[in-house]
Amino acid sequence: MSNGSPPARRRHPSGAPSGGTGSRPAARRTAPRAAAAPVASAPRLICIAGPKDGEEFALSEDEYVIGRATDNAICIPDTSVSRKHIAVRKSGAGWTVSDLGSGNGTLVNGDVINDETPLANGDVITLGDTELRFEDLANSTMMVGSPPPGPRPRPAASGARGAVPARPGPRGEGGRVRSSRHAAAAAPTPEELKKKKLIKLAAVGVVVLLFVGLGVVRMNVQQQHQLAAEEARQGKSRREMLGGLFQDAKNLVREGKWVEAKAKLEELQGEAPNYPGVADYLGHAAREIPIQEKLTGARAALAKKELGKASGLLASTGESQFLYEQVNAAKRELFESADVRTRESRKLLDEGQLDMAKAITDDVLVAFPEHRDAKLINEQAAQAIIVRDTPKPVIQGPAPKPWEPAVDRFRDGDMSGAVAILNACMARTPQCKKVLGQVTEFGNLYKRLEDLDAKGLSKLMSLDKDITGGRPSKMARNAGTRAATIFYKGATAAKAAGQWSRAMDYSRKALQADPGHTGATNIISELRAKAKDVYLQAYSLKDGSPEEALPKFKDVVAMTPPDDEYHDKAKTWVEKLSR
Repeated sequence: MSNGSPPARRRHPSGAPSGGTGSRPAARRTAPRAAAAPVASAPRLICIAGPKDGEEFALSEDEYVIGRATDNAICIPDTSVSRKHIAVRKSGAGWTVSDLGSGNGTLVNGDVINDETPLANGDVITLGDTELRFEDLANSTMMVGSPPPGPRPRPAASGARGAVPARPGPRGEGGRVRSSRHAAAAAPTPEELKKKKLIKLAAVGVVVLLFVGLGVVRMNVQQQHQLAAEEARQGKSRREMLGGLFQDAKNLVREGKWVEAKAKLEELQGEAPNYPGVADYLGHAAREIPIQEKLTGARAALAKKELGKASGLLASTGESQFLYEQVNAAKRELFESADVRTRESRKLLDEGQLDMAKAITDDVLVAFPEHRDAKLINEQAAQAIIVRDTPKPVIQGPAPKPWEPAVDRFRDGDMSGAVAILNACMARTPQCKKVLGQVTEFGNLYKRLEDLDAKGLSKLMSLDKDITGGRPSKMARNAGTRAATIFYKGATAAKAAGQWSRAMDYSRKALQADPGHTGATNIISELRAKAKDVYLQAYSLKDGSPEEALPKFKDVVAMTPPDDEYHDKAKTWVEKLSR
């Protein structure tokens, strides 16, 4: 073999080059490629708080509407979630979320959104008390595979099918195989060996530094994950705290405690100025708190029986969106209190406490100017006060009789004063003892005024007349009003039954009890007009049926006053037919 010529290549007995398995030379092996990244899971929403806590929703369609309505693609049965709350839509390679005009608004990572907002892996969407975490691994991290595990391929035995060809021997310049002489001549020098050793050490150092760097990077990633987890925990805790404040405020609103609710809302606004719904509730509070204050004042006035003040406060409340039931209840209580106070004033008037009776009815009339009973009692009290306060003339003449001052006290309604005077003089004058007995009997009947019938009322008025000498007392006027009502009912029934004389008798008694009774006056007028017809009927029967004519003539006498023309005529026929 000459130095410049390459050695002859051996051939395999089969005719292939040495180390080969076919007609083509073995291809040079290259470094293994990175394995393909594993297939990422599909985008999804995971509920991490609320009624659906723990459930997952895969996003396989292009758009989803999420809310409380059951016809939504994703239904969240949460009362704080609107029926159509948000829409999650695929946009290019990513996803977006937008609020659909919900009542409580929508937050992404604690921030309120107003427009369509892109979503990133790990974003938290807040809908009322519900939280959804968005996961889309495919668009968040790059996953690069490492070389497949296992030993490298080893060359097969010579002549084996598919074996890796043996590495050719060392070649010199021009690609020729060097001889052993040349190999010996080319042995590295100590400087070269030292240089190679330094290169290897440098390479090892670089590798070590790479591993250290990778460890540091890994530690930084872990720390970042821990920080992110802590921030997420703190964010969730803050959202829970804010949600609790808002719920407390809403509970106070339901109870009508607007002042306390406003304090909670202002605290929440200080923590989160743009928290959804707070501004609306604060606006309601600004309108409802003045109404609540007036309502509270009205209730306090009702407790003190100050009806006029309570009426003014309730009238100034205006329309309320939340407190209308409480306002209406207070108005009903005011109306009932007016009736109760009116009955109290009637009792005070009867007992002679004129000033107090008038003050109560004055207050009732401020609240209800057209209250009929209160107006009547107020007028009576006012007149009685005028009479009481008018100076009585000094009568020059003989000294009054011992019982007369007691009679004057009785006429003014002061029964206790009258009894005291009569007790003092009855040992000296028999008339005082007699009047004392009459006053005592009158007082016993008057205590049962509401239960007396017509007979008892007549007895009461007769006693009053005997005591006062025909000048009715204030108490007799009350009894007369009640007696007139009873007699008028009897007159009305007798008139309906055609009992003309009985109807006239009751009407006259009603007028005696109450001279101004309009109903009794009308019945008497009607009976006087009817007397002519009854007289003509009796006159037509006097010859053929005198027994039927006689009672009709008597009715005419009873129905007409003595100065009526038919009164005398009927009286004459009664005398003739009675013989």
